[in-house]
Amino acid sequence: MCSTSRLLVVLPLVLTLATAVGVDAQVRRAAPVQPVSEVSRGDLLLGLGALYSWGGYYPLSGFGGDLLGLGDITIAYGLGDRALIEVRGVAHQRLTIRERRPPSVPLDPSTENGTSRDAGDFRLSTSFAPIGGRLGFSAGALVEVKLPNTDHEKGIGPNTTDVAVSLLGSWGSERFRGTGTLGIAILEAPLENQKQNDLVAYAADLMFRASDHVRVSLGVVGLANLLEVTPLGTESRGALSGAAEWAVGDWRLDLGVQRGFAGGTPDWKIAAGAAWVASGGS
Repeated sequence: MCSTSRLLVVLPLVLTLATAVGVDAQVRRAAPVQPVSEVSRGDLLLGLGALYSWGGYYPLSGFGGDLLGLGDITIAYGLGDRALIEVRGVAHQRLTIRERRPPSVPLDPSTENGTSRDAGDFRLSTSFAPIGGRLGFSAGALVEVKLPNTDHEKGIGPNTTDVAVSLLGSWGSERFRGTGTLGIAILEAPLENQKQNDLVAYAADLMFRASDHVRVSLGVVGLANLLEVTPLGTESRGALSGAAEWAVGDWRLDLGVQRGFAGGTPDWKIAAGAAWVASGGS
């Protein structure tokens, strides 16, 4: 079953769970690292947004260009206190091709018109922080699997299955929360059978509650390649980000910007969206 089909099966179940909970969950849409230390059992977030990036490079196809993403989906659910499961993915992507280099894979003929369209990959992650509590220091781990949904002939995604395992640490007060992860990401080499590249995976998020209705954050996320000869499609990636979130009743509205600094990461990305949140309580 493809990742999109799995999502269609899971979504009705999550919506059913939502009927039993109240409002004010701490999880956030599109956070580099979720504040899992603040999660309670039954917390829920259902988010939808859009993004636009420019200056990206896609090594398999040799395309460079600007990407529009519609249907940027986030579903997060608190399995227990300080334990979270999350699904993320973009339903539809449209690449406007600004540059062409020699491709390394056969390309779909439709890309000759200067654009390419494809679904996005979905990511399933579980994070937990059993050491410590809501305030002060806490620690745990994050496990993430990328489920391939892209078609490499469309030139946007590599259509590979990747796995990341990271240690998680956090410190927080009533207004401030800093969370970071550090671990290993195992990336499948798209063009080489039975070969992978193990990269250092890192992420950090500094979140500040400016008021009861406003949260702002700064973050960084990326993969660092340690090999001298890098399998195509497993290069380093990295981006700095800033975001603001407004609470309006049961809803959270967010706006963010991202600046890429490594590999083929887009030079800039802007993103906006909304999420309905609910809390299971303590």
